[in-house]
Amino acid sequence: MPMSSLLSVNEDDVSFEILFHQNPRPMWIVDATTLEFLMVNQAAVTHYGYSYKEFLSITLEKIRPADEQKSMRRLIKRIKHNQTIKTHIRHVKKNGDCIYVQITSYNVLYHHRECRMVVINDVTQVFLKDQEITSMLKRLYQTLDSITDGFITINKKWKITYWNKEAERFFGFTKDRRLNKTILRAYAVGADGILSEKFKNALATGQTEKFEVFLPAANKWLDVSIYPDTDGLTVYFQDITTLKSNQATINQKDKNLEEIAYINSHTIRKHIANIIGVVNTVGNDLDNCEDLITPMRMLKASAEELDMAVRLVNSQAEPVKK
Repeated sequence: MPMSSLLSVNEDDVSFEILFHQNPRPMWIVDATTLEFLMVNQAAVTHYGYSYKEFLSITLEKIRPADEQKSMRRLIKRIKHNQTIKTHIRHVKKNGDCIYVQITSYNVLYHHRECRMVVINDVTQVFLKDQEITSMLKRLYQTLDSITDGFITINKKWKITYWNKEAERFFGFTKDRRLNKTILRAYAVGADGILSEKFKNALATGQTEKFEVFLPAANKWLDVSIYPDTDGLTVYFQDITTLKSNQATINQKDKNLEEIAYINSHTIRKHIANIIGVVNTVGNDLDNCEDLITPMRMLKASAEELDMAVRLVNSQAEPVKK
């Protein structure tokens, strides 16, 4: 860029005094070729810890981290002929503290030298806060991916905004294939199905929905909880297919036991009662048949023991009343 086309700055200019020296943000002017500091304002002296004289004895490289020296020189070379540039970089104070800054850099002409005038905005606190939030979100997503429940979030436009590992396993779609896709088109979630109805109801009423549902396409049972909020819906689900299968087995066994109890009570015990009745009747006429008295007593005792055994089986077979 021809030097004649550059903005010329002069410390004797009143506007420059206001723009530069009275600016509350750190500012400096550096030689575009040697990277020497030619002028700094009081805000820079205060913020970076160097005196004005110390600033003029060092170069721009001094305030950049050692591992960014090469990238800084490439940046300076690349923007040398640009009018203005804004970027985020790291600076190092005199005491060694590393800070994150946003710089705005201009091409200027200062004492007939092609220079860069730079305005610095320290964004360290904002950057660290963003890093903290990013780290928290990362830990949260790692936790959500590790839980055994399916976890899905849906915005008010029915787009899937999160899809954890269990959702991937259950529905057979990776997160990348589901994110930003409408939940109403997701596997086994038809627009007219019960899940769609529950989603719409939760969003419309703001009320939590908890229910069990069978998905024919997946041949699976789900226990689902839908929580509405200001951003959309949060959905937790568990695959309870095995639990349902076990419960069906238990129910069938209960039914079988009930049938056994019924047979014992109404069939087997009927015949036992008949045997005991006959023994009691015949027993009264055995005064002259001593040879039959003992067998009949044994038969009666056996019948009574069998009756007690049947009663015990019944008590074990009958389902517990809730």
